[in-house]
Amino acid sequence: MNSTEYFIYLLSCHLNAVEPKGEKRMDWQQIYNLAEKNNLTAIIAYEIKRLPADCRPGGTIGAWFNECFENTMHSFRPNLQSLSNFIGALTEKRISHVLFKGVILRNYYPFPELRVGTDMDVVIRPAEYINAVEVLKKKGFIEKTIESNSATLQFEKDVFELHTELESINIQSKIYFATPFDDISDYSGYTYKLKPVYHLLYIVSHIAHHLQTGHASIKMIMDIDVLIRRYPEININEFLILSDNIKIGKTAEALLAFSKKIFNTPVVLNFTFEDEDTLPLFHDFVYAFSMGRVFGTSEEIEENAEKKNKFDFVKNFIDKISKSKKQEDELTCYQLQLLEELGLKEAAEE
Repeated sequence: MNSTEYFIYLLSCHLNAVEPKGEKRMDWQQIYNLAEKNNLTAIIAYEIKRLPADCRPGGTIGAWFNECFENTMHSFRPNLQSLSNFIGALTEKRISHVLFKGVILRNYYPFPELRVGTDMDVVIRPAEYINAVEVLKKKGFIEKTIESNSATLQFEKDVFELHTELESINIQSKIYFATPFDDISDYSGYTYKLKPVYHLLYIVSHIAHHLQTGHASIKMIMDIDVLIRRYPEININEFLILSDNIKIGKTAEALLAFSKKIFNTPVVLNFTFEDEDTLPLFHDFVYAFSMGRVFGTSEEIEENAEKKNKFDFVKNFIDKISKSKKQEDELTCYQLQLLEELGLKEAAEE
């Protein structure tokens, strides 16, 4: 296995509770770089501890992994306290809030404390948004940024992102996610969370958004895997119909198939990456997701603005299609439909 393959293999061992096999000749610097880019260093560090001693990285790189693991473990309890303070402050004032993405999904990982995020995302009703910000500030949360529909607040080292709506990739998804406090969520008191099938739909649409703008991460695929494992009763056919309704059906099917291929996600699909003809698409997915970055840094904002990394692997689809001239091939049609869903066909043809 090369470094990227071994990196993904270790993640799969983590999700499947399988003891990893050691590789004595491995580029641990490259694996460390991949782990850092995807904000998965603590999980890789945990899996390294399960390797035979003679297969673990030593020296400086081994120390980096150990340091990240220890820091992540130590920060988990304070992080939970920050979240408790956040929920408590809003609940005290009867302000409803939807928790989603990492703050919920980490609970479905084998070890929640190792699933690190850059912030915690919350949706507040637009009518309660300004009041929520003021309530939190009075409880010690520091306002970092505030706009008409989103705000960033910090409590000690923990960052909270407040939104007045769920992110949407197109007008159809905007309609579906327009009422997060209604039929697409469950609640306890004033704390809401998306129903499993809608959370999966949101994750996939969120990934589609980052495939458009760049910086999709392998951790997003792990989120798909843990959600499906946690809720095996999710009706995948219903999910695919919902995905079709918001015009990302092919994208959704391909992402679930990719998760199944690399993580053995327990899902049954018509499209798979088992055929030889799908290997180019599969390898392009591997590259696109493994080379993702943690979102939100100034460097990434600049790169997004310049659109240098706008779904690069899709451009490869078009190059391959043009060279082969197999316009009637089934996989080619699948690729083209995926491009059209994401609004990237014209960009890829430039």
